[in-house]
Amino acid sequence: MKPQPDAASHARARAILKEKFGFDSFRPGQERLVAGVLSGRDTLGVLPTGGGKTLCYQLPAFMLDGLILVVSPLISLMQDQVDRARRLGLRSASLTSQDPLAGQRGTEAALAQGELDLLFCSPERLEAERLRRLLGSSPVSLVTIDEAHCISEWGHEFRPAFRRIGDVRRIVRAPVLAVTATATPKVRNDIVRVLGMADPVRVVTSFDRPNIRWLLARRRAGSERIRAMVRIVRRAPAECAERALIVYAPTRRLVVGVRRALATQGVVGDAYHAALPKEERQRVQRRFMTGESNVVVATCAFGMGIDRGDVWAVFHYAYPGSLESYYQEAGRAGRDGAGSIALGFVHRDDWRVPEAFLERSCPAPSEVLRLLGRIRSGRKRAVSSPLEALIGPGSARVPHLKWLHRSGALRLDPVLAEWVENWPDGEAEGPPAVSGPLLELTGAAPDLAPLTTARGQALGRLRAMQRYCRTRRCRRVALLRYLGETPERRHCGSCDRCERGRRVAS
Repeated sequence: MKPQPDAASHARARAILKEKFGFDSFRPGQERLVAGVLSGRDTLGVLPTGGGKTLCYQLPAFMLDGLILVVSPLISLMQDQVDRARRLGLRSASLTSQDPLAGQRGTEAALAQGELDLLFCSPERLEAERLRRLLGSSPVSLVTIDEAHCISEWGHEFRPAFRRIGDVRRIVRAPVLAVTATATPKVRNDIVRVLGMADPVRVVTSFDRPNIRWLLARRRAGSERIRAMVRIVRRAPAECAERALIVYAPTRRLVVGVRRALATQGVVGDAYHAALPKEERQRVQRRFMTGESNVVVATCAFGMGIDRGDVWAVFHYAYPGSLESYYQEAGRAGRDGAGSIALGFVHRDDWRVPEAFLERSCPAPSEVLRLLGRIRSGRKRAVSSPLEALIGPGSARVPHLKWLHRSGALRLDPVLAEWVENWPDGEAEGPPAVSGPLLELTGAAPDLAPLTTARGQALGRLRAMQRYCRTRRCRRVALLRYLGETPERRHCGSCDRCERGRRVAS
């Protein structure tokens, strides 16, 4: 029976908010999203980083009969979400390629027996017939799409399997909740269309974070940036010593070097990147979340699910390749509402790294076709040899394999497809063991038009990031306008451009 959006359900939701989550009131947008879910309507929510999107499906899990399926893009994020849900008292599990086979079978058994409140999986795993049969015979009350911007071709982390999630609605007759922190108006409309959302409840809160100062400093890489960060830390108010600091660097080598350089100046912290063993990454994350360590130097692999509220500053040793990524990472500052800093360093030489990342994640179509020719030359139909025999040593061609899968020229085993789409997030764990063929050639001509489009869009996002760094106008206004919001003011008074203009005027 569909819950009705009556006063009693609202009162119960507020009671659960207090009892289970410890909050006296909802954050902006949360109550409307929860009400939409409880009324059985399709719902789209765009809340800023730190806006509490997870609560919008966790709270209904206490009120709805049946399973809530959560489709999430990152394997590393799922286990953290599972652990948090279990601490709340929800029966929660995940199905990923990194779970032991026995564990996967146990989760499937729990699903079949109706013993789960929440099930997390990737969009690639959702395409496995085994899981679809189980879902088709299970009482599913809600399908949640986390990081829903991945659905859209215009989103900054486009994943084709997300666009096929809508097919599941023919199997699972349940409303859909789509949530994300970064979605321009064009992306929002695409999400609604692709998911077939019927007259959805739309909740879009402001992207503005008034308590964050948006600062940019032009410094050469190396000692100049280290000294600038150390100077800010030393001059920070005394209470910041008990609060947290995140320093983002674009590569593993830089993470290690920056952490070491800061430590020699008395700013001691941990390093985090995808090549660390899983146990070490979990240790670093646990130390940070418990307050045992207050400083982390990390690549972008550190972030999803990191909701520590007392981060007083986020430094970017160099800017990422898109404003969407920058907003998400910098937005981890000041979730407690206290005054915070988002500082990025820039020099013209910095753009070589994001340009290289772009070429790696969206390789030239000719390179992708070269790998297809290699696979075709030694294989006819099914292939069950090790992955290295298919794409060569190392991991440089994993994106090529990903785009061949997306092109329709070959089909990957769903478990392998999940790993490929999560790469390099799962790179440290290595490719999963697959019992059957790794891939099958379809005989179809590869459609690489999406790759060409993705390259163009990625380049456009990089150029927007560069324009943000060059602008002589208010940083906050520039960021909000990019995200589709029209600010009421032309000057915020708390970014490096406005503060510099104020000093000049005085």
